[in-house]
Amino acid sequence: MTVAVAPLTTEHIPEAAQRYDRWFARARRPLSQRSWLADGPVRGEELLGKLHTAAGFEGCRAVDGDGNLIGHLAAIPVDLSADDPAALHTHPRSALVPHGGHALPSGRESEVLRALYVTVAARLVADRRLVHYAWVPAGETATAPWSDLGFGRETVHGLMAVKPRGRQPRGVDGLGIRRAGPGDLPQIGRMAAESSRRQREAAIFQPQPEAGLAALRLRYADTLADPRCGAWIASRRGEEIGMVLLHPAVADPVVPESCVELAEAYVAPAARGEGISRVLLATALAWAYDNGHRYMAARWPSASPSAAGHWPAFGFRAVAYRLSRTLDPRIGGAPGTF
Repeated sequence: MTVAVAPLTTEHIPEAAQRYDRWFARARRPLSQRSWLADGPVRGEELLGKLHTAAGFEGCRAVDGDGNLIGHLAAIPVDLSADDPAALHTHPRSALVPHGGHALPSGRESEVLRALYVTVAARLVADRRLVHYAWVPAGETATAPWSDLGFGRETVHGLMAVKPRGRQPRGVDGLGIRRAGPGDLPQIGRMAAESSRRQREAAIFQPQPEAGLAALRLRYADTLADPRCGAWIASRRGEEIGMVLLHPAVADPVVPESCVELAEAYVAPAARGEGISRVLLATALAWAYDNGHRYMAARWPSASPSAAGHWPAFGFRAVAYRLSRTLDPRIGGAPGTF
């Protein structure tokens, strides 16, 4: 059966949205593995409605021999300045397939995605966008077709249920935990920047522009003044050695309502291994539950030697991955130079 590729235009969006919702329901983990998990409230109609009006939208659809839409792929450009904190974890000139940006037919996932990617990627490369990202729900059904194209897991999006206070972690000698406020921006900013800076190291090797780190130090000024958010600082013998910071999560297909995001977490290297992060997280979870949140989300680099085991050990389960593929920069040169 052949696959034809054609433009994804406004009149195709309703059908593509319905196709996405069916694909997403299939691509999610089996019900036996997610009885605790509520899907997010955002569906294909809203996702594709925003996506196809985005500047620089590149999209196409796959049709079968009868002209029926059987899949789609859409990407948007990502352009970040050096002083944008987002540039600390995303290439400043790249492209993203967000949630809603693709759907595939059962049994032909790799074949159809390959046909779609040939068209979309050619346009991205012509625009000198050689780093490609895609958000997909966790699970082999969603990730395997992208693996066939050379994409790999780069970021894990995890979720855990927030429950009533149970057994609390054992205290750490001499440790004090206090709620942070607007006046604590220097301390919160310093620790957030230090946490990010460590991504320069093995095995992540993610560039950390100093301009982006400087912006990160000031990023949470409004967050610390917002009663919907929460932050706590751990200190011992007058030294501030750790912190956590929460803010309301943005709902999407894998993030339920009543969810809070663990935006920052840090413990000084010399103080790790003592249980400080458990005390901080227990404090944050208690606050989250008391404020009506029933889920907590977090993101971490899949290559991080510490985070890869740390957050799942707390109870976070992967609900989505950001996959990435980086093309050889020589391919963007003039013909004959590569």
